[in-house]
Amino acid sequence: MIKQVLKFLEGIRTFFPINLLFSQVKYNLIVLFYWILLFGIINSSIGIGIGLPYLFLSPEYLGLSSYLAFLILGISIGGFIMAFHIYSYIQIGPKYPFIATLSRPFYKFSLNNSLLPLIFVVNLCFRVYYFQKGQEYAGEYEVYGLIGSLVLGITLFILFSLLYFFPTNKDLFSITGKRSEEFQRNASNVQATLHRKQIWYEPFMAKNVDRYYYIGSRFKFMQSRSSSHYDINVLNKVFSQNHINASVFEILLVLSYIAIGFFRDYEFFQVPASVSVMMILTIIIMLISALFSWFKSWTYPIIVAAFFLVNYLSTVTDLFQFKSYAFGLSYEEDKLVDYTKQSLIDLKYSDSVIKKDYANYINTLENWKKQTGKKKPKLILLNTSGGGLRSAMWTFRVLQELDSLTGKEFMKNIQMITGASGGMVGAAYYRDLMIMEKEDDITTRTSGKYLINISKDLLNRLSFSISTNDMFFRFQKVEINNFKYSKDRGYAFEQALVSNLDGAFSRTLGEYEAYERSGEFPTMIFTPTIVNDGRRLLVSSQHHGYLQATDKLDERVGLNPQMENIEYLKYFKKNNPKEVSFTSVLRMSSTFPYIMPMITMPTDPGMQVMDAGIRDNYGSKITVRYLIALRNWIKENTSGVIVLKIRDTKKTLVGETFENIGLFDRLLLPFGNMYGNFPRVQDFNQDELFSTAIRSMNYPIEVVTFNLRENFNDKISLSWHLTKKEKEKIINAIHSEENHASLERLLSILKMDVIQKDTK
Repeated sequence: MIKQVLKFLEGIRTFFPINLLFSQVKYNLIVLFYWILLFGIINSSIGIGIGLPYLFLSPEYLGLSSYLAFLILGISIGGFIMAFHIYSYIQIGPKYPFIATLSRPFYKFSLNNSLLPLIFVVNLCFRVYYFQKGQEYAGEYEVYGLIGSLVLGITLFILFSLLYFFPTNKDLFSITGKRSEEFQRNASNVQATLHRKQIWYEPFMAKNVDRYYYIGSRFKFMQSRSSSHYDINVLNKVFSQNHINASVFEILLVLSYIAIGFFRDYEFFQVPASVSVMMILTIIIMLISALFSWFKSWTYPIIVAAFFLVNYLSTVTDLFQFKSYAFGLSYEEDKLVDYTKQSLIDLKYSDSVIKKDYANYINTLENWKKQTGKKKPKLILLNTSGGGLRSAMWTFRVLQELDSLTGKEFMKNIQMITGASGGMVGAAYYRDLMIMEKEDDITTRTSGKYLINISKDLLNRLSFSISTNDMFFRFQKVEINNFKYSKDRGYAFEQALVSNLDGAFSRTLGEYEAYERSGEFPTMIFTPTIVNDGRRLLVSSQHHGYLQATDKLDERVGLNPQMENIEYLKYFKKNNPKEVSFTSVLRMSSTFPYIMPMITMPTDPGMQVMDAGIRDNYGSKITVRYLIALRNWIKENTSGVIVLKIRDTKKTLVGETFENIGLFDRLLLPFGNMYGNFPRVQDFNQDELFSTAIRSMNYPIEVVTFNLRENFNDKISLSWHLTKKEKEKIINAIHSEENHASLERLLSILKMDVIQKDTK
């Protein structure tokens, strides 16, 4: 029995695939990290909050999670597997000299190096099966077809790659023209080269392995011959020759990936987001392995040096200054705004400017009041939260439901909308439909097809742009208002919005001014965060200087508050501020870190703006300023205010618990606390702000809240992509007990009756 166990252990020790797996751990930790990342993603251990696993378990192409989508994903995984084999061959191959003596050495190395990829593919297939059955409601045979397409895609790419490597891959004998018998042991053989001073514990270890059991042609198990009698220099020549062939293949593949980026505006080339993730990983591995082929151990020092050089050049020159533009704005050198402390001081408004903006907005309010048809209507201020596509769909769903239940009377009471990110996208889309219905471009805004539109994928085009040209070069240009801008993932996002929503958002910011002033359509105020100094850029089609005013008491007591909000229309008055595309305004408020690029405004130095949710995810601060600045008009002309909050997550979730803190948690808590409790801290601050404001106002204020997520375990990913089950949850969330109570309370305050829905 003991002999059999020892024999089994010896067999494991000499089994080449197992040796390669341990060598990956020992010599190849960088690529191993990528595998750990991918395993973590598909098993929902990494990125579940932002929906990363769903991109692999239900890839979407041309609007469908189809056989073709899985086939393309399989091809991209096949590309990553081949990149893994090439990198491993360059890094680990020379440590097993017998490989050079085999016919087609790279092919046989890859075959034996496939244990880790095989485990990944099998794991992925099981995960796809259970996900498609549980989340996408796919039938049994449909799921098998999807898995088959995935495996077929992987197989096709690997076979394509081998068509290149079979004729170019050479072994020892084809390079030297000698037979095995002609090689004699000499002073420079492998054993001599690998000889070293004996370590104290080596006598207790088994002898070094020189012969391995490997998987050969036709998947037969074979034992290698000893390679100790071959000249190490000749063996290295074999590896070098094959390294060159591999690096040529890698460069061609990377260039082809980048070249595809030329066609990113065509829907056919907008591959699933998971494919883009695989492309990025493949490109990185291939570039590093190609560098290893040329520079060997100098590769990492060269990469680090190049990183610091690029950073330095981007600081002192315009090189590598990859800017993302707000399309329509003028970025001409002579019109750049000096972004300095003095320019902000100079922006301080005079009383006359404040009074003018106030008077203009009072006219807007008077028009709004007139179109309600009531002497003292309820004024509704909509605060909608960020949260990617889930917030966009949820906000739209709530507004459409309320409008449908009241015969389209509800939206007449909404005067101002503010908030962040996805919620503002959903609210803006509903406002656009109101305009389109008014102008007879559509039949009814309460049609169910518009809810489908707002839930469509926005991630494929965006991620494809990142994985091709956006990573390296932004050489494609687009001309808007006679200005040329580089195309990047920001442009891809805007084009996806317009495409998904059937022509909505085709206007400039300034074109909404007349609609807002008429009072028939809500005023929208966007508040993207200025990264440079933490201020907010206040963006709207109308001037809102009255929101900037400070009380004289603040100055008398020595508070001297800083200007927190920079008003976009005034600060960029030389840059055609009203000609900016409305999609760019939406993007300013929705630049989720790293996924979307920060927008560089036309200033010197460049003002960088990003997601409004960083400062105020619910729009509460602007709402309170609005209530204070317009309090006299509100008191005299309305019967009170309703602050309608549409949130993607409830403040305190059902089932939320506190757990003991471990050692790692203690180490990471100071940083994790800042990130993890960020939304909760905003809630605490804004609840206190609202409470103070409500107590100080001499008119009634009601707060009505609709929450999408109410239970801790009922998660919907923060992403620009949603699964069928997630969409279903969003649609049904309006019927939850708490949301139903909020709906009845809201209609009761408005004194509106429920009528038959209009859902044509």
